[in-house]
Formats: sequence, C-alpha cells, structure tokens
Amino acid sequence: MSLIPSLPQNDSPTQQQQRLATLTTQRQVYAYNFDSRLSPLGIAAQVPRQDSFSFVWLDGIATTALQLLGNVLAIGAKLFDNGEAIQNDANLSEPELQKVEDFHQDLTEGFSRLSDRTARLHQAPRSPGVAIIAGVIERPRTLLKAAGQILEDTAGVALVSELATQAALDAPSIGQDILDLVDTLLKKLLSEAGELFLRYLGLFGQAASLADYADQFSLLQPPSVASNYETDLIFARMRLAGPNPVLLQGIDALPEKFPVTDAQFQAVMGPEDSLARAGSEGRLYLLDYAVFQGIPTGQTSGGQKYIEAPLALFAVPAASQSDRKLRAVAIQCSQTPGRSNPIFTPADGTSWRLARLHVQVADGNYHELISHLGLTHLVLEEFTLSTHRQLAPEHPLYVLLTPHFQGTLAINNAAETSLIAPGGPVDQLLGGEIKASTQLSIQAVANHSINQAFLPRALAARRVEDASKLPDYPYRDDGLLLWNDIRAWVSEYLSIYYNDDAAVRSDYELQAWVTELSSPEAGKLKDVGENGTGIQTFEYLVDLATYVIFTASAQHAAVNFPQRTIMSYTPALPLAAYAPAPTSVEELPARTELTHLPPLQMAFLQQAVTFGLGNVYFTRLGGYDTYLREPWFSDARVWPALEVFQKRLRATEQEIGRRNLSRIPYETLLPTAIPQSINI
Repeated sequence: MSLIPSLPQNDSPTQQQQRLATLTTQRQVYAYNFDSRLSPLGIAAQVPRQDSFSFVWLDGIATTALQLLGNVLAIGAKLFDNGEAIQNDANLSEPELQKVEDFHQDLTEGFSRLSDRTARLHQAPRSPGVAIIAGVIERPRTLLKAAGQILEDTAGVALVSELATQAALDAPSIGQDILDLVDTLLKKLLSEAGELFLRYLGLFGQAASLADYADQFSLLQPPSVASNYETDLIFARMRLAGPNPVLLQGIDALPEKFPVTDAQFQAVMGPEDSLARAGSEGRLYLLDYAVFQGIPTGQTSGGQKYIEAPLALFAVPAASQSDRKLRAVAIQCSQTPGRSNPIFTPADGTSWRLARLHVQVADGNYHELISHLGLTHLVLEEFTLSTHRQLAPEHPLYVLLTPHFQGTLAINNAAETSLIAPGGPVDQLLGGEIKASTQLSIQAVANHSINQAFLPRALAARRVEDASKLPDYPYRDDGLLLWNDIRAWVSEYLSIYYNDDAAVRSDYELQAWVTELSSPEAGKLKDVGENGTGIQTFEYLVDLATYVIFTASAQHAAVNFPQRTIMSYTPALPLAAYAPAPTSVEELPARTELTHLPPLQMAFLQQAVTFGLGNVYFTRLGGYDTYLREPWFSDARVWPALEVFQKRLRATEQEIGRRNLSRIPYETLLPTAIPQSINI
C-alpha cells in the first residue's frame, strides 16, 4: 500500500469527494448477486481481476492435482502395458475396455499437460525480474516498475520491461489453463467413462475389507487416524480436535428425547458416578444433529444414501480421576426414542460401531455444510463485499482487513459454480439431496449471530470454556491463544487511528459498512453491531475486526485442513451412509460395517476432494508482506505493532508445541499452518 490510512471525517472536503468517487466505482465492481444457488444470500456478481487466484496459489493447486493424478496412475500402473489394458477382472466388454484405455490416456495426457503448465508457471523471468513470480503478476504496471528498477541503464530497463510485460500477458492464460485442466479432470472422474475406469482399477463397489480403503493411498500418505479411528477414545476426541470441533454442548441434564439410564451411564463412567452428579458438576456433553431430521437423501452410482439425525452423549470423569479424557457414553440414531430407535452404548459391539459411524456421517455433513461452507466461507463473503463497497482504500480498517480476504471471492465462486452444483462433488458425496444440503448452509448463515460468535462468547454459550470441567480441548485452548494474539494486534493497530469512542461514532464509512453487513438488501448478517445502532465503541470495533480476522484465518484452518489429515481416509469420517442406522441392539456380522460405508468409488472421490481442499496452504497468518516488494502497511507507525504481533505468534507456536508433548498432537492451529485468508 502506498496510501497513509486516514479516517474519512478527518479528510478535507476534496479528499472526501475522492473517497466517495472511488467507492461509487467499487460498488459497481463488487456488486451483489442474489440469484444464485445460494439465494437469498448475496454473493459477488463477479470475481474482480484483483481478487483472482494468485499464481503462487495456482502452483499449490497444480502441485496437489499432480499428487492426486500420480496416485491414480500409480494404482493402475500394473494394469496397463503401454496404455493397453492387460487384465479384465472387472468383466468389462471390449467397447468398455476401449473406453477405459481412452480414459487412461486422457489422464496420462492430463498429467503431462498439468506438469507442463506448472513448469511454465515457474519459468516467469527470474533473472532479472524475480519479483514477477513472487509478486502479483496480475498487476503489470507494478511489475514493470519493479523490474525496471533492477537495472539502471535504458537498455536494461527496456529488456526487463519487455520480459515483465510478456510474463504478465502469459501468466493469466497459464493459470486459467491449470484451473480448466483440474476442473476437466475432476468432471471426467465423475463421468461414465470415469466409472468404468474405476471399475477396472478395482476402485468401485462395496469394499471387501477396510484394507481396500487404505489401498487407495498408493503414492499418498494415509492419515495417521487410519490406524486408530475405530477406538472410542479417538471418536470422542474428534469432538475436541477433529474437523468439526465446534458443536459439543455442555448440559445439566439430558433432554427427554434422549432417555439414557443411569445404568447405561455407569457402564461407561463407573458405579460411583451418575447422570445427576455429572450434570451438576458440569461434566455432561451432548451432540444433537436435529438439523438433519427429515432431510431428503440422495442417490449415487453406489445406491441410496442415508443420513440420520442422531444424539450422542459424552462425559468427563470426575475431578478425582487421574485420566479425565472425554468419554463416549451413548448414541441414539434419530430424534424420537422408541423400540426401533434404541440407545446404544460401547458394550453393544458391532451395533455400537454402526451407531458411531452414523454419528460420524452426521458430523461430516454438519462440518461441510454449516461449520465450513456456511460459517466461514459464506459469512466472510459478506464481509469481503461490504469492506470493498463501503470502506475507501485509505480507510485503516480496509487496509487491515483486505489481506484477510485474499482469494475468498474466487474460491467461493468456484464452490458455487462447481462444488455445490447439481451432480458435483458435494451432491455426490454428502448424504442429502443437493438442494436440501445447500439450504442448510444458507439457513446456518441466516441464524448465525455474529456477536455471539466471538470465540470467548461462543465457547461460553456452549458451556465448554472451563478447562477444569473439560480439561483436554485443543481447539479451545489453542484457539484462545490465537484469538488473544489477534485481538491485541487489532487493538494496537486501530488505536493509531481512533483516539476514542467519538472517533468511531463519527466514522461514517465505518457506520455504512456495519449497516450494509446487516441490511436485508445486502449482507443479511444477524446480530452485527451494538444494539442495532451501528458501532458505538472502540472496544466493540476491536472485537468485530478480531472476529473477522480469526474467522478468515484460524477458524477456517480449524475446519478446512483436517479434511486432508482425517477425512481423506473415508472410514474415519464418511460423508454418507449406504444403509440405514441399526434399529436394534444386537451383535451383527463384522462385515456389516462395509455395507454402511461408502462404496469405493465414492471413497475415492472423497479422498480426491478432501485431500485437494486440505493440502493447499497459501499465505501465513501475520505475513502481510509475503510476495510483496514493499511493506503492506505503508504507515511506519504500524510496524512496531506488527512486529509484536509476529513475535506473539512465534510464542504461540512454541506454546502449542509444548502442549503437544503431553497430549495427542493437535497441529491444525499452529500459526505457521494458518493462512491469512479463506483461499481454498
């Protein structure tokens, strides 16, 4: 940034008019679209060029796609000889085998083309002009200036300018080629030819054993959870350190719809404990997936999908116990108790394991639709649009927040047009019909109280804030470290520009920003601002900006990156069941679980999508100057505060490392593993 930030009320009339003119243009560029698959939510009508994916991001996508393609080709390596199918255990006809060979050739050529495009992306002039690949290639003027400064003589300037211009012209087409190739290859895998190819590879239909799911990782490293996900300890811990660590609710007593008995409770927690005692001591916790009650379910090539609306009870041993890890106590697979909807406990063997699987299915759907898509991606879409539409580029809040929006409009556009499209990956993988699933995301945003989502308040509302009652909760403990780091930074930064609450109230751009966020005709966000009167105090402004940055960085990291480290191994967290939940407590054949798990082709798709989404790390929290030639914050008064923030993040990294020495490691919220923005 070359502008020194200023508050609009402190500018001259001429400067205020210039700001207004800029915002008038910005409101056209960042227009709302209320007629999309996410209607009535407003999303960006277009992705402005400056908000397109960066080329460093594209390199990460291409590298990940190459890993996935290489894995597929490695699985099939011994089944082809110079591109010809050499065996036919799948009993395919000759025409079908020809389609398989053609598909294999398409994948091989796609791998080569993607490798070529990635190599070309790396071939942007490096000497002179190394800034071309490290910087923002979409801005040719900046590049020309940067490259031109490398050499002082006229000929050198002309040469570097020519190279920079060519790179700036070539790079967007290379980037689009990469995106088009990845999209095409994904669509091919979802096609009829892709189905035949997976049949030929033995990646289709019901698994013969759990080993079939592990065999899908030929060149990829299987998640460590593959070796222990079946234990009750890990099942319980996923509530605290898994992909969806934001749902567990503390309770005093069980709801009537979930009539667990003391005998069932004591079978897990011991005869000295009881439901009443645990409730009074704040040691009872509930999962309730009522949002899935009655949801229309979908069908795929694997058959009818199922998703239940289960309830699950957990408890922490009493304070006198040495091991106080969260315990799984009981599961009821739907909302209405009865003979055909019994309560399962860990003593129930295979029936318990099936009930546990159906909880995982519900949790995976809740995670993807609500915790992930709804409450990070879609909520931040509204903040991104309102920031560009209501805050001038020289506004200090604009300068602070916009690095945390990098890539958000672009990735959300990709989700809306591809991921959640009918027939797309979400439609194929998740339990519900796509329209019903998408509606859950929309409703989650509509019901989401921004003011109650500030992390300390959110934890207190779920009654999980007290470490003496729930000792081992890595998401809470590490998340609070980050929240406090971010809040201290935001406070120090904003205090440079706002002297008091009066300055906040007088900032008419800021007030327009918060008004648009909650407007029924614009952002539609619930409970943002102070008592419906805009932003009245400096402390509230700090909290709200902290929430935005935390959501864009740490919160999104918490729900996004476990997709690779946990969800890419489908049995650990399947996104749909393929048989209904058990209706009686009885010992079932061990193979019964395989009929409930997704078929291999759906597991393969889940692996591709979750590995792809959880494997791209672009930017790092606190690294505002990464890929820039000059500091992002042009106001030198900010630099000491930024250095303190970065120092705090390093201390938090060390503290989390120390914690991981005495707990099952939770690395998702290490600051070095947290991008600045929602860009994947």
